[in-house]
Amino acid sequence: MNIREKYKKRRRMINVPIAGIGDIAFLLIMFFMIASTFVRQSHVDLTRPEAEELERLQETAVHVSIDKEGRIYLQGVEVPNADAVEWGVSAMIQDAETEEQRTVIFTSDRDLPENVFRPVIVAITEAGARIAAMGDAIE
Repeated sequence: MNIREKYKKRRRMINVPIAGIGDIAFLLIMFFMIASTFVRQSHVDLTRPEAEELERLQETAVHVSIDKEGRIYLQGVEVPNADAVEWGVSAMIQDAETEEQRTVIFTSDRDLPENVFRPVIVAITEAGARIAAMGDAIE
């Protein structure tokens, strides 16, 4: 065996499979979207209900809101329906260990009829979360 044959054997091209790189990138994006907190407080245009006695809550990571037109928002991002809320909330609280970590702050406009906000409340409970309704104190 001469030197050229040895050199050719060492210089073989290595095939690196790159078909799975797109899948890995997509999974990393999904992981960081679910693991991070997008919005602390949603900026949805609504008038909160009023109550005489309100309890101050510790800040939670999950917010669900319904605005005056009945549009539903999860973490400040509009979602199409209550099923999307259930899926999103269950994904966000799946690793929660305490009641506080499973708490979802729910806000809706006070003039909305019950048939608009009830499916969202049911979706949050079906996801396994605890609901904390937000309102303004009557002074």
